Amino acid sequence: MEQIRLDLDDLKAFFVVAETGSFARAAERLETSKSIISRRVARLETTLSARLLHRTARGTHLTEGGALYYEQARQAMSQLEFAGENLAESNADLSGPIRLTGPVFFGHEYLEPVLAEFARHYPKIELDVDFSDDKLDLHSEGLDIAVRVGQLSDSNLTVRRLCQSGRVVVASPSYLAQMPPLQSPADLDKHVILHYNGTHTQDLWRYRYDGRTHSLKVRPHLRSNSPGMLLSAVKAGVGIMVMPVYVAGAAIQSGEVEEVLADYDWGLTEISLILPHGKNTTRRVRSLVDFLLLKFHNKFS
Repeated sequence: MEQIRLDLDDLKAFFVVAETGSFARAAERLETSKSIISRRVARLETTLSARLLHRTARGTHLTEGGALYYEQARQAMSQLEFAGENLAESNADLSGPIRLTGPVFFGHEYLEPVLAEFARHYPKIELDVDFSDDKLDLHSEGLDIAVRVGQLSDSNLTVRRLCQSGRVVVASPSYLAQMPPLQSPADLDKHVILHYNGTHTQDLWRYRYDGRTHSLKVRPHLRSNSPGMLLSAVKAGVGIMVMPVYVAGAAIQSGEVEEVLADYDWGLTEISLILPHGKNTTRRVRSLVDFLLLKFHNKFS
């Protein structure tokens, strides 16, 4: 059988097109031109005597054979990249890029000082941090780590629990002074409800009491996917809300808001570290994962 000689740049171009679904985005990621990416992919297809991609006006998609080749070849390429990066890192201080994304509120309030400390400890590591409430795709965006808040739906990811935050019901003193007293969750139907819809598509508040789980249907006066905006509304006396301690904790301590219905268990919010599944983790990425796990251990307990 004739030996096939592959060009690693052709392979890399194919991988990035497959992951982004676009020759233009692949060119942007690899900092080259669209025509060069197209030429590299065409050359790979000629070398393999196989069509790897369908090109249409609506985008670029893997053929059946292309999908199979991508899965097998990507693993082999990851092993090569992993070996090369670890060899370089074993011969020098940790260096190279790490791309991380996280939600805006949690990022500004908690990740920023920790990442700044990490950057000071590892001056040769190039941190690229993108705070966004969009659930960015790790593979297509070329991300190494994502911090996610709430329940995870994608099982094709490597997950590490960063920490947990209890949830509390809070309102401002001025709001509570002018509204009917709260003895139990049933009294909430007389109150103005604020609701976070970033991870909850249904207008339900769940809690545990006497060993049983209860669901309470609410009619929100205000919905938002921004914890910061909702906290501002609670402080301003707009209404009452269930929110994680990591959002409300400082305002509770300052007296700007008060916790109510504290005899009821309003559950936990999970905060997780996500890594791309099937991608070998370099020493520099592992160092950041370990650093974050250390800093957030029992953070909100």
